[in-house]
Amino acid sequence: MNLSEYSNYDGLGLAALVRNQEIEAQELTHLAAEAAVSLNPALNAITEVYSDRVAAIGGNHAGPFGGVPLLLKDIGATEKDRPQCSGSRLGAGYVADQDSFLTRDFAQAGFNIFGRSNLPEFAQASTTENRYFGDTRNPWDQTRSTGGSSGGAGAAVAAGIVPIAHGTDTGGSIRIPAACCGLVGLKPSRGRVSKGPQLDETLYGGFNTEFVLTRTVRDAAAVLDCVGKPATGDPYCIPKPDVSFSEAALTPLRRLRIALQIESPFAVVTPEVTAAAEQAARDLESQGHIVEVASPVVDTDGWALAERTIWIQSTAWEIQRLSKATGNPVNEDYLEPLSLAAYALAKGLSANDWFVAKTHCNAICRSVGGFFGAYDVLITPSLASVAPTLGEIAGSGSTDYDDFLRKTGEFSPFTSLFNITGQPAISLPLTQARSGMPIGVQFVGRCGDEKTLLQLATHFERALPWKNRHPAVHVSTVSGGDHR
Repeated sequence: MNLSEYSNYDGLGLAALVRNQEIEAQELTHLAAEAAVSLNPALNAITEVYSDRVAAIGGNHAGPFGGVPLLLKDIGATEKDRPQCSGSRLGAGYVADQDSFLTRDFAQAGFNIFGRSNLPEFAQASTTENRYFGDTRNPWDQTRSTGGSSGGAGAAVAAGIVPIAHGTDTGGSIRIPAACCGLVGLKPSRGRVSKGPQLDETLYGGFNTEFVLTRTVRDAAAVLDCVGKPATGDPYCIPKPDVSFSEAALTPLRRLRIALQIESPFAVVTPEVTAAAEQAARDLESQGHIVEVASPVVDTDGWALAERTIWIQSTAWEIQRLSKATGNPVNEDYLEPLSLAAYALAKGLSANDWFVAKTHCNAICRSVGGFFGAYDVLITPSLASVAPTLGEIAGSGSTDYDDFLRKTGEFSPFTSLFNITGQPAISLPLTQARSGMPIGVQFVGRCGDEKTLLQLATHFERALPWKNRHPAVHVSTVSGGDHR
């Protein structure tokens, strides 16, 4: 199998080849490593390839993704005895002392975790630019951002290096790079995927969750079947649907009541992006669904204050944790200006400020929950524009934290609300701009209802197939030898 052939398969397709003994599992990792060697110099998506995993023979190939290579993001889920830097010099030297439950579930599903993907320092920004590993470049246009914070994962999947990559999402960090890179980006409901054993769903005030970026809907559904389950000690559990997510994704949609929101109080949305969301709504209306222009009523000042407080205090906590673990000092030699700004601002905040922020979050959850009592799904643009040029929005050179938050909100005004509410949301690459850059449309469901989002995603994947849209930097353009 050569790299072009390899890139034609999604994760389930590659696993089927292994299961049917049409290819050796280790050959898949060799192909992924070869793709990384060829393309990573152009993209800077991968911070480390585990040479021992590339060379090893054996492993678990019995799961639904048996033998499929996977990248872990350099933050979040840990793997015992592997480094995790959080995209920062402060994290240099940190080695995890245990597996996260999610990492364990990835291994049980048959994935071969063979490296780490790039991110902005502490996953703060909506663009993957950092001073430690360098900026990640978009495979559709190398002058542009991949989005963030799971931008390394997005670039690697879009370029065909791997079919699936791990990501985290605290304010849109799966959905933003999915939209920038032309991928499927599902943020599951809060608590659907375990954060244990070291953390729980209260990380970043409950905003944070973890999952993957994929090229196909069926891969996203199948991964959710593998990792969307409670673990010992989790603070709460979400019941699974009566059938698997993979089966649910193929079930015909019931008649839905759908809201369409194309405007934001935080940003001006470009016409091409607005048109993509409107077209998706018209398509569903033509299928017999009820579509209305409507949006949740939210206290935007409370929303902004809550995010500011929780992001600052949580980032400061992460800085303290890593500094203690590595012995590296908290100063400009080890941290970027934005992180130092958050750390300094946190000193002026109190426990009372945290509870004020959480009170605003509660009010937002109640208000948005009432809105979804009337609607099954909300459609919005994923972002306010296509991927910006590197350096255009707040990156590793940012020094003013409030300016950083403003620029982030102007670029990604539709994503973070649903980190506050904990609802599932998915970005789908429904169309492309005149420039050729991908445009994502976001679909938001009720808490616990990933099933409806996966059904909608399957509908659009059939109607507007994106699997064979390839960016300029892609493994299909690399001349690779046959590995059989």
